[in-house]
Amino acid sequence: MVKYKLGGLFPKALLVLSIVSIVPIFIIGYHVLGVNNRLLNNELLEKQQAVASRLVSILRNNVTRQANMFSIFTDLHTDFGGHRFIDQADIDYLRERNPGITHISVLNGNGQQLFYSSEDKSRFSYAAELDNILTTCVMNGRDYVGSVKRADNQMYALMAFPIREHLEDKEVTGVLVVELDLADLGESLALAYPPDLQILVFASDGTIISYSGAPHGLALTAQPELKEKALYIERQLGARRAGEVVLPDGQRLLVASAEVAQAHWTVFVMQPADQPTALLLEDTFSSIVDILVIVVGMILFVVIVSYLVIIPITRPLGRLQAAAIRLREEDNYVPTAQDVEIPHNEIGDLASVFLDMAATLKQRKAEVLKSQQELAQMNRTLEKRVEERTRELKETTRELVKTERLAAIGQMASIISHEIRNPLAVISNATRLIKTIVSPKEPKLIKQFGIIDAEIKQASSIINEVLGYARSRELILTAIDLNSYLKEIILSFPVSGSIHIKEALDPESVRIKVDAEEIKQAIRNLIANAAEAMQDKGTITVGTKVGKNVVCIFVADEGPGISPELRGKIFSPFFTTKARGTGLGLAVVGKAMARHKGKIFIHSQEGKGTCFELYLKIYRKPGDTSYGAGS
Repeated sequence: MVKYKLGGLFPKALLVLSIVSIVPIFIIGYHVLGVNNRLLNNELLEKQQAVASRLVSILRNNVTRQANMFSIFTDLHTDFGGHRFIDQADIDYLRERNPGITHISVLNGNGQQLFYSSEDKSRFSYAAELDNILTTCVMNGRDYVGSVKRADNQMYALMAFPIREHLEDKEVTGVLVVELDLADLGESLALAYPPDLQILVFASDGTIISYSGAPHGLALTAQPELKEKALYIERQLGARRAGEVVLPDGQRLLVASAEVAQAHWTVFVMQPADQPTALLLEDTFSSIVDILVIVVGMILFVVIVSYLVIIPITRPLGRLQAAAIRLREEDNYVPTAQDVEIPHNEIGDLASVFLDMAATLKQRKAEVLKSQQELAQMNRTLEKRVEERTRELKETTRELVKTERLAAIGQMASIISHEIRNPLAVISNATRLIKTIVSPKEPKLIKQFGIIDAEIKQASSIINEVLGYARSRELILTAIDLNSYLKEIILSFPVSGSIHIKEALDPESVRIKVDAEEIKQAIRNLIANAAEAMQDKGTITVGTKVGKNVVCIFVADEGPGISPELRGKIFSPFFTTKARGTGLGLAVVGKAMARHKGKIFIHSQEGKGTCFELYLKIYRKPGDTSYGAGS
């Protein structure tokens, strides 16, 4: 049997049924219509805010993608660009690969233009914004997104990015200034505009960038009326992001806004403010039958439920609903008794149960989050271990294959040395004996003996190269003065009369800790290859470039260069493009650098020459008594 409380809903309903009149019908109707109108207004504003956020995301993604591309470009041309600063070839290449770039300039730290690359149709000028560019990029070290301009029925945006000599440097040594065509952005916006809403996109100075119905999504011509409208709406909204605005002509609009922070662009999404009321009335009074049904329903409702019962129901339920919505939207919110109304009836019981449920839900959520974090940490640990084991397995496999191959080469080299050197010695001895017997006046025989001696020397050289590559020994590391070491190698290298070896040593001579004989053989091989590439005629440049932690040893020639398809093969053993040779000269260089944990880079232009760069760690600089002491 159902028991009713003395102050419950049912006794109160019985009490007020006798005093119900027609007045509550109009009061309730007016109240419901107002509430529904406000709710519909809020729903429409939420929809507009969602559209504004989506459009801002498109704008922000476009600006961020372009900014990231240029930031990565400047970073890659610090320590890894092969030269100390971005040059003309770099920006020409960047503009050719990105059709949206109509102009690109490189400035020094004082704002003076060093060089530029531009299309003929460019109307580029950054003079008015130069102070802002230097302040943002040089003084603050941040990217700069500037003004938007129109020219030749197109729209462009100005951006600038700081250039540093090294990635870890704080000092900015230059600025990369870029003019970008916004055609792609316009197409993206045109596709994203909903047909039932009005859209305005404008910059901080009021320049209209895009609007609903704009050709190709961009305001390619000045729009003074839209600019005035946008500035007026912005002033009325103030700090609000959404709300109702009344224009000077009396038109009322529902407006939602969002901002692209990096570019200081604002998006307005608008529709007439009378739209919610029209929709509500259209749905409510769609027919006479509907009106009659509504009137009869209201009368029945007033007859059944009294005014005094509605108030105690709607007020606590409204606060309970607000607490439930807040609990849904805020992660760390826990409702308390002050947030809800707890009357002494069934609704109060419901509110008490709701508070208990919210507290329990908070506890369960914390436990789930903790479990998720522990599981995520465990997954990261397992993934890291798998990656480490996989990397170790690959390295071990690579070393095992390399060791087995070297062992096979060594065994083959020993067999070649034993089986070929002895017959060569016999041939050489027999040749010398025959020379003593034959008459020295026979020049043909003397020429043939010379050919035999040369071929014996060539065969012995091949055997020595194979044995040298296959032989494996422990490194004998010695700290050496690099400039003196290279001068000794250059002086002792045999060159023909038509080959000239030029020194280009860095004035700062550093010390490196290497196996002197192994590195010496690698450098001699590079010089010998350069001489052969130039066919024993021209200049070979041997020099150094000292960095912060590493030093570069380079050998450059004036030969025909190396084609791109051959650069990945030249360090492979027994690969050669010569008519005669073992293909082990550069393989010895690659092996030596791998054993010393160094790096090799090749810069080559066909018909202009090749430069091999060997990068080794600096052991000690002049006057430095601590650097490299632990190495």
